[in-house]
Amino acid sequence: MIAHDLKKKLGKLDEQSRRQFVARTAKTALGVSVVPVLGASPKVLAAGGGKAEHCIFFYMNGGMTHMDTFDPKPGTETGGSTAGISTGVAGVQMAEFMPELAKRFSDIALVRSMTQKTGDHRGGSYWMHTSYQPRATIIHPTMGPWAAKILGKKHETLPDSVVIGGGGNHPGSGFFGPSLSPLPIGDPDRGVQDGEIPEMVSEKQFDRRYKLINTFDEVFQREFKTNEVAAYNQFYDETLKLMSSEDLETFKLTNEPGYQAKLEKYGDSRIGKGAMLAKRLVSSGIRFIEVTAGGWDMHNDLWNAIPERAGSLDMALAALIDDLKAEGLFEKTLIVLGTEFGRTPKINANGGRDHHPRVFSTMFAGGGISGGQAYGKSDNLGMAVEEDPVDPRDFNATIAHALGMDLNKVVYSSSGRPFLVAGHKSDRETGKVITEGKPIAQLFS
Repeated sequence: MIAHDLKKKLGKLDEQSRRQFVARTAKTALGVSVVPVLGASPKVLAAGGGKAEHCIFFYMNGGMTHMDTFDPKPGTETGGSTAGISTGVAGVQMAEFMPELAKRFSDIALVRSMTQKTGDHRGGSYWMHTSYQPRATIIHPTMGPWAAKILGKKHETLPDSVVIGGGGNHPGSGFFGPSLSPLPIGDPDRGVQDGEIPEMVSEKQFDRRYKLINTFDEVFQREFKTNEVAAYNQFYDETLKLMSSEDLETFKLTNEPGYQAKLEKYGDSRIGKGAMLAKRLVSSGIRFIEVTAGGWDMHNDLWNAIPERAGSLDMALAALIDDLKAEGLFEKTLIVLGTEFGRTPKINANGGRDHHPRVFSTMFAGGGISGGQAYGKSDNLGMAVEEDPVDPRDFNATIAHALGMDLNKVVYSSSGRPFLVAGHKSDRETGKVITEGKPIAQLFS
């Protein structure tokens, strides 16, 4: 009877809804909340690539103001009250709110000529994460799953990629399916303890529920013989293996040696703890970690909000650089910072800045990056790109290049459509699918 009702229910669902149904069923039956991040509705290699074995991607959700962080314009009509501070490199200042990064500028490369096509948060974030603009018919993978697809799995038990604080709109593994999905961690303080067997569920109860979900799974597989269903099985098997292994300790932040002293350096903030956990995961061999932090949508009262927001980021990144160096991991770990767009040079009536995709800034460090430089240039008012425009495809091509990924490796979706890690186009002469994104070669010089 259960099988008949399940078959009837599944028959009415489209492919996306069926996948979501299985995820919710497993969560309810097993009492766990570790579910895959699937998403909401010739080699191109410049010199210096392939040195990074890991990547920590800081994503500043909301649209980080470029003019009050990495590209200040003090003394101009658009600069506001933000002062600049020296980086030790002639002609390159950072905003006063980021003194620790300014001190470490020899390890950092800024990109001041990012540009993209939309001022919509969701669309801009999607493009920055995937190299593709949103489509109603497909969800594209993010960089962690791309790395696992192209480079292979890095650890037997631990996930290949993790998203800390990502939220429900993260594209995740997209059309790659759940087997390559990043492990979601909502709160760095809690790690994956939400995914452990709850104390009120006995081992016997858990085993009974697991048999129940297998019953559902058998019906699902019998009626819908797809790669996605098989991938779900693999995802949950690997999750259960992680939950019962010693590697689960990796995600417990308080187990970090010298935790209290490090907390003071990283900062007792969400971004600080996220950065510390990311370092811990890199030390354990995880390839790709994304740390997401919000609070950057500063339409109102910007200069009361920016000191704390930028200050927390400054503190966390500086501590991470120092910590990775101390452990001999800095040159093996690419640190990247991105956001969906910048903020308007014009200050609005509420003392804030609005959405501005025409130009914004990002940051790279470690992993083969040559520090002490600012690539590209915005105009004197911070309004538009003046030199060397970089779009999200180039941004992701730079990450892929640092990790040694083949930018022209074609991967096909379940519908048979070709895709590349940094966007694609057809070569006019040969008709072959080639990459659109180009790595920023100067960052590796």
